[in-house]
Amino acid sequence: MIWEALLYGLGSGGGVYIALLSNKWKKTKQWEDVSFLQGIGLVAWCIGSVLALSPVWWMQKLSLPVSLITYASFLRSLHVFPLATHATSGRWKMIIDTLALVVTFALMVVIHDLTYQAEGHSPAMMYWQGGFYLLLPAFSIFLIIRQLQGTARLKRERLLLSTILFIAVTMMTPMVPSSVLIWCVLVSFVCLFFAHRGLGQQQILHIAKTEYRYLFERQKFGKQDAIISQFMLLSITFALVGIPQIPYYGRVGLGAGILFGLVRVYLTTRENRILMNQTLVAASHLEQKYENQLEQIQLQNKKLSQVLGLKQNYEYLLLASNEQSLREVNYETLQQVIEELVDTWFARMDTLTFFQLSLESKSGEVYFRLERGSRGYSGSLHHVNTRMIVSEQRDTALVPRYVSLFAQTSVVDQGHAELDHSFFQVLLVNVRGLILRCLHEHQALELGVMETEMGLARRIQSMLIPKEELIIKGLRARTVYAPITYVGGDYVDYIRIDDRYVCFIVADVSGHGLPASLLATGISSAARAVLQTSWSPDVILERLNQLLYENLSKTRLFITMMVACYDSYEHKLLLSRAGHPKPLYLSTTRQSVLDCRGGVGLGLLPDSTYPLEEVLLKEDAMLLIYTDGLVNTGRKDAFHYLQQWLGGLSALLDDPGNTNDEVIDRVESYVWGMTRREKQIDDISVLILQFQSDPHTKVQ
Repeated sequence: MIWEALLYGLGSGGGVYIALLSNKWKKTKQWEDVSFLQGIGLVAWCIGSVLALSPVWWMQKLSLPVSLITYASFLRSLHVFPLATHATSGRWKMIIDTLALVVTFALMVVIHDLTYQAEGHSPAMMYWQGGFYLLLPAFSIFLIIRQLQGTARLKRERLLLSTILFIAVTMMTPMVPSSVLIWCVLVSFVCLFFAHRGLGQQQILHIAKTEYRYLFERQKFGKQDAIISQFMLLSITFALVGIPQIPYYGRVGLGAGILFGLVRVYLTTRENRILMNQTLVAASHLEQKYENQLEQIQLQNKKLSQVLGLKQNYEYLLLASNEQSLREVNYETLQQVIEELVDTWFARMDTLTFFQLSLESKSGEVYFRLERGSRGYSGSLHHVNTRMIVSEQRDTALVPRYVSLFAQTSVVDQGHAELDHSFFQVLLVNVRGLILRCLHEHQALELGVMETEMGLARRIQSMLIPKEELIIKGLRARTVYAPITYVGGDYVDYIRIDDRYVCFIVADVSGHGLPASLLATGISSAARAVLQTSWSPDVILERLNQLLYENLSKTRLFITMMVACYDSYEHKLLLSRAGHPKPLYLSTTRQSVLDCRGGVGLGLLPDSTYPLEEVLLKEDAMLLIYTDGLVNTGRKDAFHYLQQWLGGLSALLDDPGNTNDEVIDRVESYVWGMTRREKQIDDISVLILQFQSDPHTKVQ
């Protein structure tokens, strides 16, 4: 008695622990959780068993409804057992099974008490029939579990077998000695405890992935359930008819079981029939779906075959286009090559019924047109009308603004039409490429001729720039000339007027390149014409301005110029400046920018005048007259850069190792080195004049 009470108390604690596992997994609906239901059922069975051990008769009677809670809880747990979605029992089945259990228990207890009138006596058939109600759905669940795989199957099998073991122990309660029953109960408790602990979170498995598969599996489960129900009905009927020893209250309970079994079999059969109809409908839908998919596959295969044919066709067209692009083409053969290319495309594209290609101007004038095929009825054909820009800068018969295309094809498929449109674009690209090739080859030819002419112009201009050093009494002169392009806009010259005077001219035409070089070349002729009658620098500048003003004003150009005349009799230098940079003066006593007045550049005002400056050459000195390209190297502060020139040249003159003959060589080398070190952005010209204090000593 004490050991039994201790065992049932321990079982109640285990039942509470199992019920609390449902909170561990955070289940919101505990009445649909297997652990919670079986934990409650286990607690109720232990309490009922303890009450049945009591000597008080009414406590023994109270154990019967408590035990009923055990069977109801375990029955509910079997209905919500975590299986696949198609294997979940309907709510009506749970209601019928629960009613059958409650009504059977109630009838058996009431009739038993009315018949036997024995205090504390409980009907033994109650344990057998209650266990039978639980074993049949447990066996159905076992068949479903066998279809699962992996750990899900192992955990659920363990729980189901532990549940079946506990049900079997409850069925043995009336006929097994208490000593044996204690050990059986203890084993069943341990198995249930570890089965629930290892179950983990209870999830419904999603096996059926389509409507047809779901209905088919559910129908299969319904058939198994119907077989189990029929087996239960036959078993009860056989027991009722074939076992005469069953007491009266047991026969009444079995009769109630048969009644509920008939209702359950009928409802299960009707549900299976509905599921069968739904399965057939789903199967027909699935068959129709497969037929549609098969049609789509066949259509796609047909389109794929067409695409493969088009691919081969278009590959041939691309190869033909590449062959045409490799041919030598010029303006004389351009139209012939275009015709051959169009003929190849028209013959190869089976869907093409009419084709027109034209070279057009911006205003719509047609320079050249090709037509192949004949126009068809527009309503049954697909039209392609497109054009491509050849050149935005040119619009001539040789290089038109547009190449246009109009085509009619017999295709009706939108994808095929878009593919044709793309290949028409390829054709336009090829025609445009042929035209641009002709243009580029023509431009390359013109560029070669231009380079030849520019080289000739450079040689002519270089012939006008003195290359040899000028040496007279008291004076040496050299030039440094570096145009930024083939030809430049700078002009440097020294002209012997007579035995007394030598004129030095340094000029810079605004801009650079060929226009500036043409004006620079014209300065030479104009200067020599003026020097026929004048030798004073101010007069020379005024007359040059009058001669050149009209042409300069038309071209919107101007010229900066410095004219210096050397008087060998008086050993002095006369200067006039027209917008030109001030020269650099270098001697042992003075290194500075020579301060001399000046006027505006030539071509800016028609009646400009230019002040005359006189420089007496009383010491050995150097004068550098230069164009602004020397100090215009992209630096923002040209003044500081000019001071660097003064510092560098002064260092050369202060070198005690220099002889008088070496100074001008070192200055010239220094100028060349500095100009090549910096990035040149303008023409550079420098006139280097070296003077001696004694005019009667000839510079060697």
